[in-house]
Amino acid sequence: MNAATRQRAKMPDILYQKIKPSLMQPEISNIAGPGNTTNPIPPKFPLSEPVAPASLVSALKSLVIYIGLGYLLLRRWDLLLVIFGILLLHEAGHFIAMKYYHYADVQILFLPFIGALVKGTKNEISQRQSIFILLAGPVPGLLLGIAVYFFDKSYGGITLGDIPLQLIAQLLIWANLLNLLPVYPLDGGQLLNRVYLEEEGLLSDIYFYLSMALIAVTVFLLKFYILLIVPALLIYRYIKSRSITKIDRELENAGIDVHTSYDALSDEDYWKIRSVVIQQTPAFQHIVPGPPYQHHAIENKIAAEVESALSPRLLLLDVSPQVKIIVALFWCGLAALPWLLKIDFTLIQYLAG
Repeated sequence: MNAATRQRAKMPDILYQKIKPSLMQPEISNIAGPGNTTNPIPPKFPLSEPVAPASLVSALKSLVIYIGLGYLLLRRWDLLLVIFGILLLHEAGHFIAMKYYHYADVQILFLPFIGALVKGTKNEISQRQSIFILLAGPVPGLLLGIAVYFFDKSYGGITLGDIPLQLIAQLLIWANLLNLLPVYPLDGGQLLNRVYLEEEGLLSDIYFYLSMALIAVTVFLLKFYILLIVPALLIYRYIKSRSITKIDRELENAGIDVHTSYDALSDEDYWKIRSVVIQQTPAFQHIVPGPPYQHHAIENKIAAEVESALSPRLLLLDVSPQVKIIVALFWCGLAALPWLLKIDFTLIQYLAG
């Protein structure tokens, strides 16, 4: 197989992406050289050492909020714990897969009324790894649900307290089946966009906005209007992420190595990138980028944006057309399993009762 192609990873990813700032074309020709005594370049702003994220604390806080609001909605601890267990199993699959592929800062966050997400960081995102990470959530839960369904059918209606085992099976099946739908940001939607659309071009844009429209329509039909914040935030992040490619190319054309750390960034390149950040960030529009070059009162915020422009996330295109076909067939097979096995769709009657 030929060497895999790399391109800028654009789509905001619920599982992985750390969104970079919106940067556009720079004006970089006016940066003074090191020997220029008229407009000398000051040293780059010294950033303080980053504080390690308290992943466990954040997860526990989100869990407490999730459980509290979930109880207010359901008014049943037993059903809430079942739903939480199913959710935890799903996210644990993503978590373990991301850890296996050496993602950094991996953590689970619980979102009231929505579910949960696993997030982590990695500079180079592999399509091949993404297939396993995205399917590691819904596949175990779906297969377990089918197994529980037939186990209960064989032994004639088992209950766990007041909850029928059949209800647990149904929740496992249909919750994970829902996640396989090709709608962003569900697992199936992320799989479609990353592996088949390669997060690039007009088709990817159309797909994303169609997904957002579908979510908005669903929210209106359910009359659960608070969830409109989901497509709103995703669209905001998406617009910001799509503006990065152009600046990457401009900085590359100018000979600026953005694949480096802040510590290794030269003073001259710092001021070049800084001018871009100032010109393209509304909050910095009142700041004169220079010359003359001097630190501003909010230089710490500007420097943080400069740091965010470094080490852009790349999408590694390492999946062949043959593998894509195999994954598509497997994906369709998973989605069809409940119908192929003639599993009754009784979830609604359980919840209504």
